[in-house]
Amino acid sequence: MAAFMDKAALEAALEPFDLEPESRDAVARLDDRDLMQIDQAILSALGREWQKAGFIASGVMISAPDEYEAVPEIVYALRIRALVQASRIGGKGDPDVLKTYEIRLPATPQVH
Repeated sequence: MAAFMDKAALEAALEPFDLEPESRDAVARLDDRDLMQIDQAILSALGREWQKAGFIASGVMISAPDEYEAVPEIVYALRIRALVQASRIGGKGDPDVLKTYEIRLPATPQVH
């Protein structure tokens, strides 16, 4: 997976998943600006305390604008992984299990 996943890397990462046509169409409509908005929503939902990634992903999905309504949860999970890999957030546990994987803002703020 790319260090910081762009649209092409996201689509490649979604290939093995059996997504509904509506979900695939929603992902196809996303552009890099949309991915940045999703990332910002994830970052805005975090503090310095560890939180369950599934809780954050669900909250971001619920509060997302209507145009993201059909975007599947796996997209948010992959964005969380990309943010961890880019050291924009911290993660601990198994990133494949959103219920137990924990994320937070880094202990020392990153400049981007």
